[in-house]
Amino acid sequence: MKDSKKVKARASFVHNSPRKLRLVLDAIRGLSPQDAISRLKLLPQRAAKPILDVYQQAVGNAKNNFQMSPANLVVASAQILGGPRIAKKSDVHAHGARFDRGIRRKKLSHIEIVLKEGANGAKN
Repeated sequence: MKDSKKVKARASFVHNSPRKLRLVLDAIRGLSPQDAISRLKLLPQRAAKPILDVYQQAVGNAKNNFQMSPANLVVASAQILGGPRIAKKSDVHAHGARFDRGIRRKKLSHIEIVLKEGANGAKN
């Protein structure tokens, strides 16, 4: 079997929580990149837009930089990594140790999608 190239696209410090991004990514897991892009355009969640941007970037990288056909691409891995948590504002009353002392934190995420060239493209 020939050695297949891998194309990586990544977005760092996305202003969405990792859990919400993972829910959207799980909804399109196992699809070909073209099917995933068309489905992401129709999803109503706010988390679909940054994932859509990364998918389009990965397909564009494969097409322009490596001369791969978008029809033959398969998702090798797609993952959402947790980013730093930034203290945003303080609550007006105490919450105790279980609720991080009443500090609301803004959650950030990293999105990473790796595409590879498959034999016949993606299979559903």
